[in-house]
Amino acid sequence: MPAKKKKKKLKKKEIERFKKKILAERERILRELGRIGESINQASEGSEGSKQSYSNHMADLGTDYMEKEKNYYYASQEGHYLKSLDQALERIERGEYGKCLECDDLISLKRLDVVPGAKLCIACKSKHEKRGR
Repeated sequence: MPAKKKKKKLKKKEIERFKKKILAERERILRELGRIGESINQASEGSEGSKQSYSNHMADLGTDYMEKEKNYYYASQEGHYLKSLDQALERIERGEYGKCLECDDLISLKRLDVVPGAKLCIACKSKHEKRGR
């Protein structure tokens, strides 16, 4: 029985499906970043007003600070995710989407469905994570 020939490229139909998925996810992230930005601004305005009042308890101020920090963290995470989506769109334009940047094999469709901005196949990603520990 001949060895199964490995696919070297995604089909146009698959690429179009992933491009739509990435663009939709990108829009969702931009909306989320807008919501987080509004939340940060509201918290800043609220804390400015609270400086004028002596009735705030220190625990309330600590909670406000923690909420603001959490929003900055979420914004940072979403920003990184947005960057990976933008890079995936660039790889689509160059005809490189779906290929592992390390071993040049195709990234599984299951992985791309879950992580549309994936740059590495599962095997290479696992190697990177083991080296990082």
